[in-house]
Amino acid sequence: MTTDYGLRKYMFTPHKKPTRVDQWNGPRRSSRSEEPLLMQFNRRGVLLRLACVLATALGATLLAFFWGTPQPHRVGEIIARELRARASFDVVNQVQTDQARSAAVDKIPQEERTEQRYQEVRDSEPPVIDHFTQGSLLVQQGQPITETHLALLEAESDAYVHSRDTAYHVSRGAALFLLFTLLAMLVVIYVARFQHSLARDLPKIIGVCTLVMLTLVLGLLLNHSPWCAVLVPLTVTALILTIAYNPQFALMMSLSLTLAMAITLGGRLGELLIAMGGQATAVLILGNVRSRTRLVEVGGVAGLAYLAMTVATELYSGQTWQMIGWDAGRGLLWGLLAGFLVSGLLPLVEYCFTIITDVSLVELADGSHPLLQELVRRAPGTYTHSMTVATLAEPAAEAIGANPLLTRVGSYFHDIGKMLKPHYFIENQTGENRHDALEPALSTLIIIGHVKDGIALAEQYRLPRPIIDFIQQHHGTTLVEYFYRQALRQQKGQGNAPAHCEGQPHPLEPTFRYPGPKPRTRESGVVMLADAVESSSRALSNPTPGSLRKLVRDMLMKRLLDGQFEESGLTLTELHVVEESLRKGLIALYHSRIKYPEAERKAS
Repeated sequence: MTTDYGLRKYMFTPHKKPTRVDQWNGPRRSSRSEEPLLMQFNRRGVLLRLACVLATALGATLLAFFWGTPQPHRVGEIIARELRARASFDVVNQVQTDQARSAAVDKIPQEERTEQRYQEVRDSEPPVIDHFTQGSLLVQQGQPITETHLALLEAESDAYVHSRDTAYHVSRGAALFLLFTLLAMLVVIYVARFQHSLARDLPKIIGVCTLVMLTLVLGLLLNHSPWCAVLVPLTVTALILTIAYNPQFALMMSLSLTLAMAITLGGRLGELLIAMGGQATAVLILGNVRSRTRLVEVGGVAGLAYLAMTVATELYSGQTWQMIGWDAGRGLLWGLLAGFLVSGLLPLVEYCFTIITDVSLVELADGSHPLLQELVRRAPGTYTHSMTVATLAEPAAEAIGANPLLTRVGSYFHDIGKMLKPHYFIENQTGENRHDALEPALSTLIIIGHVKDGIALAEQYRLPRPIIDFIQQHHGTTLVEYFYRQALRQQKGQGNAPAHCEGQPHPLEPTFRYPGPKPRTRESGVVMLADAVESSSRALSNPTPGSLRKLVRDMLMKRLLDGQFEESGLTLTELHVVEESLRKGLIALYHSRIKYPEAERKAS
């Protein structure tokens, strides 16, 4: 009965033909099959990266511990509560000491008054010592702090630290390490969850940790009255991380760094709000850096945010207008200074973090670059092909939210390796095909070699690493199909074709594939597809909108099923958007024109 029901169900249930996507045997993302986050830490490479982060937390702990107990108060500040001594201490009353010594000097007989005698009497007069017991009132509530008050507070702080036993210092160090480690682990979890490329790159992690330590050291060194310039390194770091990575990561790091700085320097809520207000403003409005003046503008806006937050927080805490004006103007100055510093340090930032900003991209997009000029001279067909690929790829990258300028510049340079052997590529041939006299394997070596040649030229001309990645990845590990099919036909004709198991790659395939790697960014994936559809469209005898649509679809599916987009970060939705953009671009490129009537010839 069950068998009969199953047979009838199979016979009378309509069946859908498997789609081409169903044929893909690449990795499939599934929330159920993802490895738990804690289990991912139990690997050697991951443990090494975690050790780097923990070393940074330990370094921050040592800085905070040996820097001493922070003094959060400043001259001119009005405190909201009275301050009392936490431990007994003695301090020299300099005013009364000077008065006592002056009185002693006045008692010297007239005949003994020499400079040497004056000095002896001053040195012999003991200083006046003020004794403060535990609980003594140091500063009254609502009273502005003076220089004398600040000296008392510093002496009280030193006495309190020295009065504590070893257990206190051990517990303080342990608490600092625990706080910094928890902040570091918060960033680690965020990076592991949302910043996969950074989480896998040990050199980048070392760079970020080094930047963190440098920021903390500079913050401690610059936090001296009257300038208190701790906002400068914090703002510079926030801008650098935004340029090198993204605003989300920069915000997370800015919050963690500001909290770490507040712990080290004894900052309070108002100072935390001021610092985060300016940094968050700078991070969120930065966007693409198309000119160096943009960084100065962002620094100025961050300074205005510091100014506004300073006025708001200090008005709330009841500070004097003189102090509010001084602190607000100082915050504006530090924001502007941070913008100028990052603008000047931009080439160093690009080099250290192996990134490229829009400032450098605009310079590379200039057609006067020596490599592009040489490409025009040696391989004009390849140059035209590269410009067309850029025309197709740029709007496609913009449509999916990728970097269109980086995509355009990467398209310009992706085939520069062809200029060394230009006549072996079809777009530069004028009739004779040199591959007709070569074996398919040798022709494939020449075709694949343009990637290696392009990388060598790019390194010789010191192109940025992201541009070199376009040259290296724009073919991925695709198959050189024309010569692969030709080699198969030759082997079959000679009767020595190797054995081939169904469902397994042909033994010849590895010989005819590009070495890779596959595209590792969305921009590289877009250029790969634009390069493929532009080249293939040249082979169409009658490029109609329908044939171009089918061409783009076929090329996309072929590379998708071949697993070329596995490492690019492109989603199926984004690939569909790229497909539509390329289709529109090709149709516009091959648009038909009105045929103009020829002028009628007059009969002679």
